[in-house]
Amino acid sequence: MDILKKSLKEAFTLAELMKAAIFEDVGKITVKEIPKPVVKSDEVLVRLKTCAICTWEQRVYQGINKVAFPFIGGHEEAGVIVEIGNDIDRKLWSVGDRVVVGLLTSCGECTNCRIGEEGSCENFSYENFVGGLNISGMGGFSEYLSVPISKLFKIKGNLPYEIACLTEPLSCVVHSIERAQIRLGENVVVVGAGIMGMFHAVLARQQGARVIVIEPNENRITKLHELGFEEVIDPKSVNSVDVVKELTDGRGADVVLNTVGISSLAEESIAMAALYGRVILYSSYHPDEPITISPNTLHRRMTKLMGSANSNTRDFETALTLLNDGIIKPEPFIAGTVKLDDIEHGIKTAIDPNKYRIIVEL
Repeated sequence: MDILKKSLKEAFTLAELMKAAIFEDVGKITVKEIPKPVVKSDEVLVRLKTCAICTWEQRVYQGINKVAFPFIGGHEEAGVIVEIGNDIDRKLWSVGDRVVVGLLTSCGECTNCRIGEEGSCENFSYENFVGGLNISGMGGFSEYLSVPISKLFKIKGNLPYEIACLTEPLSCVVHSIERAQIRLGENVVVVGAGIMGMFHAVLARQQGARVIVIEPNENRITKLHELGFEEVIDPKSVNSVDVVKELTDGRGADVVLNTVGISSLAEESIAMAALYGRVILYSSYHPDEPITISPNTLHRRMTKLMGSANSNTRDFETALTLLNDGIIKPEPFIAGTVKLDDIEHGIKTAIDPNKYRIIVEL
């Protein structure tokens, strides 16, 4: 046994190391050195450059989202290929290619993955293994990831890494907007103006819709006005459903995009929908409290109530095109950057509702 321990210790010492931020418990994240991943023949090694701190990781830190510790989070990431496995086609992929990494939680083999719905993978799991220590997680808060090329999307031109890493959250909003099928001139209400609500508002406006936003936070209201959104409802002082009806001549909204995980707002979203209205419940709900829905109201008004979660390969391609071509400019939604060693400070900052995305520089 002593000989085995000695050999493992020597192997660890000889292995190339990398830094990674490890969630060790609720409210505890530590930056440590762990073995760098070894590239498999059908994978490439990506040197990550940036990873944004998503609300999901914030909830892991707060103990709202449950994971098995230790855990390496981070799934909004961008970097550069530094090594290529032997079975990879060098005509398609090269060392030096700048890439976004995505869809790591999908297996690629189940029925949903095979029909292009990787976001609804039947084996959806956060239990990937990062580095050489079999620590689970998506791995974006580490310096290197070894991934199959099916999980990579190429960055064009000089798009900065801190912008490119927002492809993943934008892709989820693309998925939501596609489900809503917004048409020219429609009245669209966006509930909430966090970064995901902002992305919804910007994309809905790109679709040629009139966009009304419901948001109580004064700093976010100011940001909305700066971005040219003039019709903003502050629910602290008025009844949102009544005001939406007033603004739409009593009809209601053709599309309601609810990006806030509060069950009562899901009920309000249905109440403010017009005849044939489409209601998207985008956010995940913590806690997941049931709501009351009148079947007759849905029946008579022919309301379409839908959920939207995650994204697929097509959504990733669309989102990265929007960023690569400058069609969507997310700079106003970046609240700052932190180094990997300061990630805990970054997470605490990101939790502040007055902040948008914090980017970790690796």
